[in-house]
Amino acid sequence: MLKYISIGLLLVFTSILGGCNLDTDDESKLPGDKFWTGPQANAHAFMLSIYQSLRKATTSNGFFLYSGDVRCAPITGQHQNDYLYLIQNDMKNYKSKKDWNEEGKTDDFGAIYNWKQMYEVVQSANIMIEEVVNIQNITDREVESYRAECRFLRSLAYFFMVRLFGDVPYYTEAYFAKPLPRTDKTTVLRNCLSDLQSLLDSDPDCVILPWRNGKGSQHANRGAALTLMMHMNMWLAFFDEENMSTYYSEVKRLAEMNSWIDGTYYQLQPMNQISQVFKGDSNEGLFEIAQNITTGEIFKTNHMWCSKVVYEVYSKNAPAFTYSTVFLKQLYPEEGEDLRKEYWFNYLYIEGIEGGTSTTYPVEIVKMLNSDRYGSTLIPNSGNFVVFRLADAILLYAEALYKLGDYDKAMQEVNRIRERAGATLFTANDDLDASIYWERVRELMGEGHYFYDLVRTKKIIDASFATFADESGHRETTANLKQGSWTWPIYKGALENNSYISKNMYWE
Repeated sequence: MLKYISIGLLLVFTSILGGCNLDTDDESKLPGDKFWTGPQANAHAFMLSIYQSLRKATTSNGFFLYSGDVRCAPITGQHQNDYLYLIQNDMKNYKSKKDWNEEGKTDDFGAIYNWKQMYEVVQSANIMIEEVVNIQNITDREVESYRAECRFLRSLAYFFMVRLFGDVPYYTEAYFAKPLPRTDKTTVLRNCLSDLQSLLDSDPDCVILPWRNGKGSQHANRGAALTLMMHMNMWLAFFDEENMSTYYSEVKRLAEMNSWIDGTYYQLQPMNQISQVFKGDSNEGLFEIAQNITTGEIFKTNHMWCSKVVYEVYSKNAPAFTYSTVFLKQLYPEEGEDLRKEYWFNYLYIEGIEGGTSTTYPVEIVKMLNSDRYGSTLIPNSGNFVVFRLADAILLYAEALYKLGDYDKAMQEVNRIRERAGATLFTANDDLDASIYWERVRELMGEGHYFYDLVRTKKIIDASFATFADESGHRETTANLKQGSWTWPIYKGALENNSYISKNMYWE
């Protein structure tokens, strides 16, 4: 039966993006199928398959690494030339190098700009929302809990796609089979926000979408939904500048709901326990993508950030990626106190000793290093991938407070992160806007946020944030940004049999 589910999803999905008609009398159809009138185990299995689709769309192809951490970053090192076009924001030539015949399959480009994998998450969630009510012996509360998880995952998928492509086709109907044009990016995000807000409003006692759901941060929960909504509003402030204060006010409202951001349900972990955050299921984690070596559920190791910034584990071969020394010294001044320098780096400012001889090693970033083996494969980071954690939400809150003119509260919030790191607290003498931005860069390095923060804050057009004294990094112009230089190209397969779909012309 699971075979028929996969076939049925493929037929529906192909019809949406390719303009074909779905034959609902086919044996692979899902409405009325015995699967949906079966036991609750079927609902649980289908729910897990949606999480698996998200996992495939993100951790099997370097999605977070290349779209979030490498693009426009001040990265140097022996393999820099492999990704030089990406670092220089030349996506047209990057596509030519990495997916020249546009098959949409290569792990470091093709599968990222091929949005079919992400739409599998959307379509599966739509089907689950409609069909789960037909499962045998399932309570109304269980139905709504499954639907809540699906609504979160659907919105998360749309958010990821908007950050990549801008306008994307938007739909929420199960088995939708008509070709669609791209929907305006602001409409997509507003629709997702409306959907998630209605979910929160319908669940005032926090039982349908709880703060902690007993499944760890690998499943949707209220903190994850609120953080996603905060991120969406911050991007809307970038897209819709005339109403930016409205979006910043929404971020503030979401952060202050039930005082959750103050540690009521989630807590910042002490620095001496920070490795647990990246192993997964810590009190700081809000939403994570699971990795389990025991069951063989492992990420595409060669396309994870940790694998690129450590030595091949503990040999003295240089990391594939090293960050500009100028950039690192700006983030972590040598004279300043900051426990992250101790916990997250090797050889940041010191020389190593080998054979009694002093030698300088390239900086190794061990922030996520939790090495293990899967058969003969060495896995530098065997933990979950942390999509959202409390520190991220706190810094978004601080940024919104600053934009709203509440400077004292903004400083208090960003200093929560500084205090945890044992770093000197910011004061009124510091440039608070720059301080909050750099604290996000400092705290969230390697977690898929760098390029996105650079774009949505528009600091990518400012040389003091985007480029450094050694000419590393990449700065964009205001004109290029407005014309779409922050997007990815649209995969040609999205245009097949669908005349409504247009490309991102900046990259053509």
